[in-house]
Amino acid sequence: MSKKSVEQKPSQTAMFTALYRVVAHKEFKNQRFGSDYLAEHFLPAHFKFFIKFKKIRAKTKMKFNKFVPGMYEYMLARTAYFDSIFKDALSNNIPQIVILGAGYDTRAYRFAPLNNTTKIFELDIATTQNRKKKCLKKARIDIPKQVTLVPINFNKEALTNVLENAGYKNDTKTLFIWEGVSYYLEPESVDATLTFVTHSLHEESVIAFDYTISISPENMDNYYGVKKVTESIEKHHPDERFKFTIDEGKIESFLDQRGMKIIRHMDNREIEQTFLLNENGSLLGQITGHFRFAMASPNPKS
Repeated sequence: MSKKSVEQKPSQTAMFTALYRVVAHKEFKNQRFGSDYLAEHFLPAHFKFFIKFKKIRAKTKMKFNKFVPGMYEYMLARTAYFDSIFKDALSNNIPQIVILGAGYDTRAYRFAPLNNTTKIFELDIATTQNRKKKCLKKARIDIPKQVTLVPINFNKEALTNVLENAGYKNDTKTLFIWEGVSYYLEPESVDATLTFVTHSLHEESVIAFDYTISISPENMDNYYGVKKVTESIEKHHPDERFKFTIDEGKIESFLDQRGMKIIRHMDNREIEQTFLLNENGSLLGQITGHFRFAMASPNPKS
């Protein structure tokens, strides 16, 4: 297995996120569970071919459930959650959206018809971003004029310098989307990101993100899928293992200590009930139990 990090090659995690979304789109073909009709363009050619077949998709989902139980369901919910936040921001003409760790995020392209004046900044490591540009070009998908792709190494570069050089305005209301990123970062990098948002000169700026809670090895069996997912990541993707967690029930104090106030929070059960219910009210499935959603803004009192 290659020892190269995401600094030297495109992120495998971003690739698998695209795969989850492609399978969902093929299976559901609707805005609720399978909204990402562009994710397929980021898959290798052999993936694109095989994923066309229903039996192969079924086997793929079986492998998901075996090796990373709850991750497919989590990706369905996560995509729906951040889709809704992104569309609301465009509908309300929020001046700026900053996607931190964009990977193969396609919202700026899927929802381009909804974008009137919002400037969008996509930030990610150069290797992944360069591959994204190539895939978009090959698919003949133009990058909208409001969208700027900004290369960054979150563990080494300061957000302030990188964003301001790209045209970001610190005194303008901004939505920060931090999807599928926090748990891969060192704690110092998480603090640096939240500090940047805290010191935004516009107190109505918002950051929406997901994170994982801290679970001791002896307690993992009490959370659906967590033990198996942790083992699979350690074995197959050790360079992208989870590095950052927050203790259960401590998100509010964690953010308060960093000058932020919680606006919304969802645990695994709330996520399932909000985003994974079928039309008949039945639950589509369980998500891996350590994931949480949060939304916060700068605390003017800090």
